[in-house]
Amino acid sequence: MLSILVSCPALYVFQFVPATGSRVRLRVPRVPPTMSQIQMQATHPEQPPIFDCHVHLYPDALAPKAVGELARRFGNPPAFDGTVAGLTADLARSGICGALNLPVATRPEQVASINAWAASINCGPVRSLATLHPDTADIPGMLAAIQAAGFRGVKLHPEYQNFTLDDPRMRPVWTGCAERGLFVFLHAGGERVFTPPFRTTPGALATLLAAYPRLTVVAAHLGGFQMWDEAEEVLIGRPIYLDLSHTLFWMPAAQLVRMVRRHGASRILFGTDAPWQSPDAVLCAFLELPFTARQQRQILWDNAAGLLGLTDPVRTCGDASANPKPRASA
Repeated sequence: MLSILVSCPALYVFQFVPATGSRVRLRVPRVPPTMSQIQMQATHPEQPPIFDCHVHLYPDALAPKAVGELARRFGNPPAFDGTVAGLTADLARSGICGALNLPVATRPEQVASINAWAASINCGPVRSLATLHPDTADIPGMLAAIQAAGFRGVKLHPEYQNFTLDDPRMRPVWTGCAERGLFVFLHAGGERVFTPPFRTTPGALATLLAAYPRLTVVAAHLGGFQMWDEAEEVLIGRPIYLDLSHTLFWMPAAQLVRMVRRHGASRILFGTDAPWQSPDAVLCAFLELPFTARQQRQILWDNAAGLLGLTDPVRTCGDASANPKPRASA
């Protein structure tokens, strides 16, 4: 049996299942479709798009400096230039239909301007969260403004923002987000440009969940970058979303698959951490993992759609035509 796993502007990923039952996957550059390919696509009308829940973008005027400095610190070149236009082009090449920007304010006086810019791009294939800082003067008022602007949640990074999860300054953030139904997206675990001890360990996340049971939390990097043994021990099965950014190529695939299956695919989000990893490379690595079609759908689209209120495939701003839809095998 031959089925299309992914159909996108850049490539097809085919899966061939011979009589032996073993699976063979082929990545083939896309060319204009033949009639037989069109007929094959017509037999899979309800396949989900792919949404990347973890990218980092910057205003056009700031992107060259910000991306250049971070590239120097990370020690690897970016996959694209860190702009909305650069991401949109990269998504089209990768067959990913949309992505979520995760901004971070390193100083409280940056919050208003970052959120204003984030609101301006929060449409079409590029969505964005808001940000907040522990030293924001009026946290309840800022959360009210964030909700009024249509954001679904806030991104926080304890390393860049210099706080721990039990910091008293954060109490109004946790309570306010829980009361307003805003989710919190947290960096988790180690950090490539910081040194130990790190502020967001899996154990600290477990304590936060216990203290604020109404708070919806997304923890990046499968609960703790390079702390996956601890994450597997203390976070798996708890009411928390985990994203896959900076896990593929960084941790054993067998452990990743085991953690996802034990946690439940309904609380796993696909993410690439672009531009610091290539969306195309991460997507292709994900598709090599032995997840079922239902698990792939949940991770690649359904869970993001639920958190962000995406009822239709993500569309470009002002354009009624949807991006090409990836396909999962039955």
